[in-house]
Amino acid sequence: MSRSAEEYADAIAAQQQYSIVDNQEKKVTFEDLGLHPPIVASLRTAFPNVQHPTETQSKFIPAILGEKDVLLKDETGSGKSFGLMVALLNKPRLKSMEKRGNKNQERRHITSLVIVPHRDLAYQLLHWVERMVNAVQGSPPPAIESIAQVLVRDGGQHLTTGFLKLEKTVPHILIGTPQALMDVYKQDPNALQLSHLSSVVVDEVDYLIETVPKKSPGKSFRGSYEKANKKLKAHPGATRELLDLIYYGRKEVNERRRDEPGLAQYDRSSGQADDCQFYPPAPQLILSSATLRVHLNNYLFDESGWLNRDNLVKVRGFNRSPQRGMRNPAPLTGGEESLRDSLGGRGISHSVLLVSELGIRNVSGARRPTASVTTDVGTPLTPEVVFGSPVVPDNEGMDPRLAEKYARSVSPFNPNTFEAIATAFALDVPSVALLVLPASAPLQRAIYELREMGVNAHGLDLLANDKGRSHLLSGGGTVQENPTLLVSTLATTRGLDLPELTHVFILGIPEGPKVSGRSVDAYLHLAGRVGRFGRGGKVITVVEEKEDAEEHEEETDEEDRRRRRAVVTDASKMMRILKEIQTTPVQFEHFD
Repeated sequence: MSRSAEEYADAIAAQQQYSIVDNQEKKVTFEDLGLHPPIVASLRTAFPNVQHPTETQSKFIPAILGEKDVLLKDETGSGKSFGLMVALLNKPRLKSMEKRGNKNQERRHITSLVIVPHRDLAYQLLHWVERMVNAVQGSPPPAIESIAQVLVRDGGQHLTTGFLKLEKTVPHILIGTPQALMDVYKQDPNALQLSHLSSVVVDEVDYLIETVPKKSPGKSFRGSYEKANKKLKAHPGATRELLDLIYYGRKEVNERRRDEPGLAQYDRSSGQADDCQFYPPAPQLILSSATLRVHLNNYLFDESGWLNRDNLVKVRGFNRSPQRGMRNPAPLTGGEESLRDSLGGRGISHSVLLVSELGIRNVSGARRPTASVTTDVGTPLTPEVVFGSPVVPDNEGMDPRLAEKYARSVSPFNPNTFEAIATAFALDVPSVALLVLPASAPLQRAIYELREMGVNAHGLDLLANDKGRSHLLSGGGTVQENPTLLVSTLATTRGLDLPELTHVFILGIPEGPKVSGRSVDAYLHLAGRVGRFGRGGKVITVVEEKEDAEEHEEETDEEDRRRRRAVVTDASKMMRILKEIQTTPVQFEHFD
């Protein structure tokens, strides 16, 4: 294992759980949680310094092994996804006997279905499983295809080679994006074996299942709420469709129970209820995210019909970030604790840079740093950290024809914002940073323009091939001399662990242009890419500074005044987001 991978494992191990037994501290072990010794042995071989579960893992792993439905919410970097995969590997493989001719033959089934928002997270989970499988001692490891497979929309291959692989070798764990899974289901309803599943996991559930915040019936925007809700019911999304297919029996029971009297609830809890009111067989459901707002929580628990409310565990970690709409938020410290940020008190600073033709400045109200944020990671990020095998980086640049096309066309980006990002990157990043663009922004065009400014920019791509892996670094020990800027969008960053990342640059308002609960959650997820497992980091949001609408009240064109008011508030919008998570921006020291 490389030094970087060891440091990563050390960071994970740093979040360990203790219990008090006979007035002495005893570390909780993975064996204490009910994991099989061979699984624990392979875990420790693959990740030698991960000896103990994190606090969150010690809560939800026993619930999963106990076949309970789980609503899991904890801060980014708390080991949710990693612990989920370890728990699923521990579940017994589902098998059945079927008669073929005159003989009974064993047939294996998919045990667990894991639904994730994007392909990079799918391949990251697959990589963790592969490392543990390859660490099995005493005999050649089983083929990874028999343990875990991935189905993502990759140019249609999920319906050809991916489908054939699934048909030939049934995996213990199937990881997929919602639309790819629905595509396969529509091609062959039996391919996903939905009726045989033992567990279904929805990771980043707040992103995959959209809900509309409830509004007061007396407010003027009630009509907007009803319109949005009607639209959502007409187009529920692939994740909802999948869960409706899997849990149709539960939905029927929950619908019948919705209006039952309290006496019936008591009879059921005491085991005296009519059998028809009990849930039919269905796989356990595990829903996980770092953010879970009240309207989504209420939908999942009260309206969706998917959960087994008689066998449900809610696991909430020590998420110190109070969010609008969340009940009983944990208190945050203020004052001199400026760098104890909303993502769990880790050493992360939040800065907002305003960019105009006149230059770059910090947002008004940002205060001077009272402490130094440590971003010196020592060893640079290497492919071994994420993939476990070295590769030769490819730094030959993009397609010349594409570069020529960009050179002849007008840029869709404000050059001042890119200049601010390039300058901040050059002045402050020691090794690896991430730039997150708006969803509609042309990614390759952004990479081209950043490279024109001398930035070593690459598209973030964690697919298991040499080209994708090479995007993670610019080469061994030279990274410190030529730092790497990974470029992505919000949809392709959620849930990813890049442990050596020190800076996240965000272009514009996350999930903008309006500020909503979704914007706040998006910012929290992006900021959570740094500070993993207690490390420090910086989050720098870059927005355009527009003229103040109040300076143009003499304008007679009402439409022009409305347009100006609509674009003036990017700085105030970011301040609203930071206020929601009870964080005060810190001045980025290289600018006024």
